[in-house]
Amino acid sequence: MLRRLNDGFVVWSAPGGACGSLSPQVIELLNGWAQRSCFSNEAGGLILGFIDIDTEGLLAECLTTPGKGDSRSRTGFYRSARHQQEAKIWNRQTAGRGTQIGLWHTHPEADPTPSDVDLVDCSTVLKNGRFDSKGLLYLIVGTRSIGCWYAQQGKSLTHLGHFHP
Repeated sequence: MLRRLNDGFVVWSAPGGACGSLSPQVIELLNGWAQRSCFSNEAGGLILGFIDIDTEGLLAECLTTPGKGDSRSRTGFYRSARHQQEAKIWNRQTAGRGTQIGLWHTHPEADPTPSDVDLVDCSTVLKNGRFDSKGLLYLIVGTRSIGCWYAQQGKSLTHLGHFHP
């Protein structure tokens, strides 16, 4: 379930108690990468944030964005190892409190849905990565809306909904 608050935050909750929020700054950054031109290539990166001590909620506050080492095409995006390095730097800058809480990328469709390639990528990240949370937020930015999913190892993605930036 998704809900936008008056202060611009989008909050979400998934069955089983997982929850979190997206800051207005993160939403603005994501929207800026939307593939609205027929010449726009896919973009993507990591979602960085904090884990709330009381609720274990995933609080999205920052993103890594496309750059050197990434491979981008109209319908594909390859995240280079640079994104993990940026996540480590961000962790140090936040005195060890900040961590990777998800993945994001764009699709050239109005209301995006994960492709088979997306499902494999998400599964691989969950299987091979080490995370401070029980699951990850998975966002796909479309031309009209942003789709949100919650991902846990060994389980199907849980669709949380779409929202308009």
